[in-house]
Amino acid sequence: MEQIKKPTIICIANEKGGVAKTTSAINIAAGLSLRGKKVLLIDIDSQTHLTNWLDFTFDGKPTIAELIYQTVAQFPINHDDFIRHNEKLNLDYIPATPMLAGAVTTLHADQTDETTVFTRIFSDNYFVKYDFIIIDCCPSLDLRITNAVICSDILLITVQADPIPYQGTDKMLKTLLRMKPTANIGEDVLILPTMAMNIQVSKAVLEAIHTSYGSMVLPAIPFRASVKNSSAEKTVLVKRRSDDVGRAYMNVVDVLIGGEHNG
Repeated sequence: MEQIKKPTIICIANEKGGVAKTTSAINIAAGLSLRGKKVLLIDIDSQTHLTNWLDFTFDGKPTIAELIYQTVAQFPINHDDFIRHNEKLNLDYIPATPMLAGAVTTLHADQTDETTVFTRIFSDNYFVKYDFIIIDCCPSLDLRITNAVICSDILLITVQADPIPYQGTDKMLKTLLRMKPTANIGEDVLILPTMAMNIQVSKAVLEAIHTSYGSMVLPAIPFRASVKNSSAEKTVLVKRRSDDVGRAYMNVVDVLIGGEHNG
């Protein structure tokens, strides 16, 4: 009997805000789509930055908050109701709304296992049509993140190449690994240096990241004004061949597809 191929689930996390989680999620997803992969993006941040970037307008259909609730309540689920398609990027997504702020309370109400709700959601055969599912996490370490980490095949931690945001990375990594003690370092857990600048202090942090985490480290993403512009314009940089940020994200995409995690 032929084994059903499951999608690779990538959880992009960091408890700090402003370290390019959403920028990374959208560009990696778009880059995977450019490489011919079928991608589903999930926004689990009630601030809805990813959802807004995808130009979502409220359509009366259920969002990730309702999918969590229906799963916990063990209601029948029509998965098609939750999926939207972004034509520009040729990928599917499940949006978030500010209602998602109450999802932690909903997850705590689960009678089966409050930490495996996402695992149950994405283990449904409906999702086997996707090659990759990418979860853009909120800047916290709450139960939403626990669920995302546990259900993921790859935990991708964005780390800004700057001394202050870099501080505490090791402690955060240990906290995340306690959520998923079976994770293999360098295979299931990866570090993505972001916002790297051509100045000595940034270079020193990059060197420290490579010294500390070795094979876990993905190709670094440089900091450019084009990043802020792309967010405001709701565009992606991987489509711009002349943009070195876009090229850097495509390097990350190719590493993820190839399964080689050496920076």
